[in-house]
Amino acid sequence: MTAASSYDGENAGPKSLPARMITGVSGGFAILAGLGITFMALATTYDVIARYGFNSPTIWATELSTYALAAAVFFGAAHTHLAGGHVRVDVVLARLSADHRRVLSLVGEWIALLVVAIAAWQACLLVISDFRTGSRLFSLLLTPAWIPKLSVATGLLALAAAMLVTIEQAGPRRRMAVVYLLFAATAGLLIAMGQRPPLIPGTRFDYGSLALAASVLTGAAVASGFRVFIGVALLVALGSIGLVLARMSGFDWMIAALAILIIGALALGIRIAFALSFCGICAIYFVTPVPFPATIAERAWNSVNSFALTAVPMYVLMGALLVRSGLSRELFAVAARLLARLPGGLAHAGIAGCAIFSAVSGSSVATAATMGKVACPEMTERGYDPRLAYGTIAAGGTLGILIPPSVPLIIYGITVGVPITGLFMAGIMPGILMVGAFSLLIALWATLDRKAAPMLPKSRHLPLNRDSLIDTGIVIGLVFMIIFSLYGGVATPSEIGALGAILALIACLLRGRMTVTALREAIAETVLVTSFILLIVVGANILTFGFDFLRVSERLMSTVLDADLNRWVVLAIILAIFLVLGMFLDSISMLVLTLPVIFPLSQQFGFDPIWFGIILVIMAEIGLITPPVGMNLFILQGLGGNVTLRQIAVGTLPFIGAMLVTVLLLCLLPGIALWLPNS
Repeated sequence: MTAASSYDGENAGPKSLPARMITGVSGGFAILAGLGITFMALATTYDVIARYGFNSPTIWATELSTYALAAAVFFGAAHTHLAGGHVRVDVVLARLSADHRRVLSLVGEWIALLVVAIAAWQACLLVISDFRTGSRLFSLLLTPAWIPKLSVATGLLALAAAMLVTIEQAGPRRRMAVVYLLFAATAGLLIAMGQRPPLIPGTRFDYGSLALAASVLTGAAVASGFRVFIGVALLVALGSIGLVLARMSGFDWMIAALAILIIGALALGIRIAFALSFCGICAIYFVTPVPFPATIAERAWNSVNSFALTAVPMYVLMGALLVRSGLSRELFAVAARLLARLPGGLAHAGIAGCAIFSAVSGSSVATAATMGKVACPEMTERGYDPRLAYGTIAAGGTLGILIPPSVPLIIYGITVGVPITGLFMAGIMPGILMVGAFSLLIALWATLDRKAAPMLPKSRHLPLNRDSLIDTGIVIGLVFMIIFSLYGGVATPSEIGALGAILALIACLLRGRMTVTALREAIAETVLVTSFILLIVVGANILTFGFDFLRVSERLMSTVLDADLNRWVVLAIILAIFLVLGMFLDSISMLVLTLPVIFPLSQQFGFDPIWFGIILVIMAEIGLITPPVGMNLFILQGLGGNVTLRQIAVGTLPFIGAMLVTVLLLCLLPGIALWLPNS
């Protein structure tokens, strides 16, 4: 899986006037998204201080922060797309020739455009409807519903326009001016149709949906050539006709057809958020007795209309600030000096640095990248086996989605309705257990193969100074603030994240480690990460409409119960599925795609929902270091210069074994995870 583009030319600068205008507007929207992130942090922190310092909590901070989150996600979507930030599975694309890769990527881009165009159209209709009816959101402020939902509509329109820019950049550039005019004319036609586009005689479908589909197919033929047009037409036809035929054959056939469509869309390299949305929209149009496209916009809005989700950008921002300031880099220097006398001392230091940084970043990718830049060169320079050096940091990076704060645990909690605080507390002991398992493995490796981790003379120990100790103390202080605040129930995870981000910024400023450029880059990174993660959640929520209509979870549950399988056999099957999916999907995508189906099954068999979440997240961690997709492997390969992907993958194998042993221990002794939440 990659967040970068896989076809030639996408990163070239825009050439046409419309492309330059769209890029400028996307940049402006990204600034608004950044302001939304900043507002969330400041407003939430103010609310915490007002509540505890002056016993005067606000009635506006939570609600407005939620609206700011929606604005950040959708206003940032276009810029994220132009920056190549929306991830996709590239297992097939990576094995194609450059020409075939370009064609298939363009097919995916046009399919994504169709999805976003339909969603943007429906979002505009929703805003107009709310404005005309004067409906208000059920909240303390009784906000007119159209105001916060306007960010969804405008953000999706900008994203659709940004997709035209990437299509133009991909080339060959054939009559793009005609394509821009075509979509402008289509927009005018949709406006003329009003809120209730007429139905096509003798069918269940409306002229508005037909106009958008025709525009995409025509645009693909005009701008990208015959092969791309055929690819788009085939995918749309197979998705629609296949589901229609399946509907005639019964629910089981519809479930099978939808599953095949999901696998095919992901395998073809359509970006994950749009692949899930495409399958969901196909279900909405062709599986249900009557197409109900209005639900697309409602589900897009409801997916981000949650204050709990503001925890995602807050923890990402805190980690980004610490990375940009350089405070996090001092963790390794201090740990290396303290652990130098142990067998494999620098590798132990790498694990310790990863564990501590994980507790403030919430991101495995950020942890692996940050520690990899510092620890891997130091280890290889001092004669460490590259397999041990890079395998250690790749595995240590996975701690970022287990040790709180954890973005996947936030997504899990919100998706299934489990308290995020309980999940965070449950992740602490398994995280410590995994750190211990990794350290034991490193010591064993270094003892059995002394050449893999040579002991260093005292003269070659990393230097340690007062500044390093202070910087490390600041990071550790933030860690304890987060953990004790969670354990004491002082504030919600979202509030703690906002407070942590502000405290991190203040600490960086006091240490003279924060510049305007670094702050701007940290906020920009937060916008990109927040947008791509939560758009995947939006896509999964749209897809869930099809799952709910087909009652997939109930049918699966009935099948499993009829088979009379032991609960541990069922769990083993679920974990095996996660192990395979982890080879191709990132942790967020795995969770949002599978939880609507497997979580009800787990509850039927009596598994504790908090414990089950920890188990699933550990299995998702394994996917981060498992070929062919493992994100941490590719990040470290990019940092490692001459180190091959094979060397890193071989180095992670013992750590994968340690993680599986940890899962087994949690199955045998669930109290390891549940002790802190229950206490």
